[in-house]
Amino acid sequence: MKREQKEIFIQNIKTILSEYSLVLVFHYRGMSMTEMTDLRVQSFNSGCNIKVTKNKLTKLALEGTDKSELSGFFDGPTAIAYSNDPVQLTKLISNFSRNNNNLVILGGIMDNEILTIEKIEILSKLPSLEEIRAQLIGLISTPAQKIASILTAPSGDLARVFKAYSSN
Repeated sequence: MKREQKEIFIQNIKTILSEYSLVLVFHYRGMSMTEMTDLRVQSFNSGCNIKVTKNKLTKLALEGTDKSELSGFFDGPTAIAYSNDPVQLTKLISNFSRNNNNLVILGGIMDNEILTIEKIEILSKLPSLEEIRAQLIGLISTPAQKIASILTAPSGDLARVFKAYSSN
């Protein structure tokens, strides 16, 4: 890799670190090209990104940033996954690692807080933003439905009384 390419790589990593709230680091040793492509397709479909890293260059990119604590994870064949949706990304990587023993989650960082594997697992078990929205809409609409049925019940009873009087 030429010097210009290295500088571009370092700048790309710095951009990723500054623009995305969650970055996960994982080993992919032993993964086939098909498996890696499958992971990339799944990440693309879920709005997340995967990038294979060069450890030395990534450590250089991390120097002097507020995410420099991540540099300890970069040893061996590493890649990063990054997104602004922490639940979606952690679900994707956790589920993929359960089905593929060659993907080993090392850790990550979210909003300048180092994430252990345990914290990543906890995040992966949270409901997604769409699930939370659906639950919230359900909670909001249920009282409205009850109010509507309560308000229409007296008029329905009144209509039945009038019908009973008219039939007599």
